[in-house]
Amino acid sequence: MPIKIRWKSKDFIGIAFMLLGGCGLFQTFFILAAQYFLQIANYFVIIIIPIGTLIALFLASIIIFESFAEVNRRKNLRNQFRKERIDNKALNKFLKFPITKPLLITFIVFIVFFSISYAIFGLFLTNQLSFIISENIAAIVCLFIASFLEKSYAKIQRI
Repeated sequence: MPIKIRWKSKDFIGIAFMLLGGCGLFQTFFILAAQYFLQIANYFVIIIIPIGTLIALFLASIIIFESFAEVNRRKNLRNQFRKERIDNKALNKFLKFPITKPLLITFIVFIVFFSISYAIFGLFLTNQLSFIISENIAAIVCLFIASFLEKSYAKIQRI
């Protein structure tokens, strides 16, 4: 039975806000880069489009978080009485924190697909149009990748 996290409960509302805050911080840096490095000056493009992208990145990170939670629950059920190993490496401790893997996956996928699509559309279109199209394509691909990870990694069957 797959985990269906109730995000409004007191246990998971903090994680949801941390995921939303991480995605918001990422979009803030992305807006800064768009204004000063890509020279996008239209405020509607800078404000409205990243709000939709923020929601898409948040949903993608929630989907990935739920799949990792499902895998961790299965591991804990199988290995209840096994001795737990202690990791002393800083990178392992950083990656064990529950929100880092979903955020890293969504940010890396978003940056890669945005860069590729912006480079392609930047040849043919203006900066504003290529920014809008590239950001939408990257957000949609992030949702597709998150859904694929949910289906393949955690093998969750949604009803």
